[in-house]
Amino acid sequence: MSYKQPPLNRGVNPMKMNWLWRLICEVGYVAVDDVVAALERADIQVNYERAQGWLKAEGEDGYFPLTIAELEQNLRALQSVRSISLQSE
Repeated sequence: MSYKQPPLNRGVNPMKMNWLWRLICEVGYVAVDDVVAALERADIQVNYERAQGWLKAEGEDGYFPLTIAELEQNLRALQSVRSISLQSE
């Protein structure tokens, strides 16, 4: 069977990307501690509660909406830390 682009099953709100962040963290084995440390290494201070809130769904206690810009920032910070780690091995 040849590749077929899957249908877009949901509307995407660029101001609420928590669902995608949760999926990325699950697939990439990313913990809150990893994200906080990577952001701190990039000179971006974030409190632990906010980082935990990015993993929550709207309506859950402690929910913080994650924007597409924050999602990219988090991924780039993690990528930087992981590439430095790989280079030192």
